[in-house]
Amino acid sequence: MRQILMCMLVLTASSLLAQENMSFEKVIKIDSTKKAIIFATINDWFASTYNSANDVIQMSDKEEGIIIGNGSMNYNYGKMSYSCYTGYIKYTIKVYVKDNRYKVVLTNFSHSVKAGNGQQCSLGMITSKELYATSGMSKKYHNSVWKDIKAKTESYSNEIMLSLGKKISEKKSEKVSDDW
Repeated sequence: MRQILMCMLVLTASSLLAQENMSFEKVIKIDSTKKAIIFATINDWFASTYNSANDVIQMSDKEEGIIIGNGSMNYNYGKMSYSCYTGYIKYTIKVYVKDNRYKVVLTNFSHSVKAGNGQQCSLGMITSKELYATSGMSKKYHNSVWKDIKAKTESYSNEIMLSLGKKISEKKSEKVSDDW
């Protein structure tokens, strides 16, 4: 009996370790742009994109060229029968800056529900696994929302990276004028 329990524990632990947190990353190269300019532009982007950059940015080190923040996006499946899943997807955004390039990493996506919605509808950490549930009464709903969250998270991540790229491009093409 003890051997069976140990075997089950090892199998469960190994299956949990095999799942990776969902993450997206992109390296963007920019010709002839110094690290300090890229860093300042990204800080400006944080302030423009999020309601309060001070609330989002957890770490900012200009010398090391790293900015780490925690963001959140609203989540809604879009059908009334799935309303208990309405809530937020929180994530971590890391931006690494060097001369002529930067890297954006979005990771640690986690789904939580709005206050008043049942906690059984909170799916927690979004991982690489195909299905959320393989059994249980809510399996159909959980798996449908799981796939939707993964698709919307990928789309949102692409929007974030495009927005940041656009801000950098605008800054690079901006002409400095002394006539102000």
